Amino acid sequence: MPNRRSPGRPSERLLEDFGDEVQQAQNEHLMEGIVAGCALVAYADGWVTPEEHDRMLSLIRGFEPITAFGLDEVTATFEALTKRFATDQRDGEAAAFAAVARVKGAARYPALLVGVCCAIAAADGGFDAEERKAALRICEVLGLDPTEFDLADAP
Repeated sequence: MPNRRSPGRPSERLLEDFGDEVQQAQNEHLMEGIVAGCALVAYADGWVTPEEHDRMLSLIRGFEPITAFGLDEVTATFEALTKRFATDQRDGEAAAFAAVARVKGAARYPALLVGVCCAIAAADGGFDAEERKAALRICEVLGLDPTEFDLADAP
């Protein structure tokens, strides 16, 4: 997947750039991974206010291509994961990383997952250090080079 962003600005790759790829994939593991990745980024600082929760869910639901999976299913997946985070942060992280890991090795899906998560996370105008760390961990789980997403300096 070509890198179309300026250094250090993962938000500049528009969600629309990923739309066709997500819609063509129609892969439940990809949807679950995207939602899980977004939950990981949302909970990167250890907690989420109700407003942050609602904003992240709105951003996910507003990503038109993900609606192909069904908004009820997308919402249920996000709510189940965020409930796990709220109950036990470690359990929530483990469940989310397990969902992310299910797309590892699946052609273009890992890069697509990271790109969408970064774009959704940054859609509110920010992508702070904790969110960036979460995205780096997602790259690590998927075996991806974070420099492809402007998440880390080149070695």
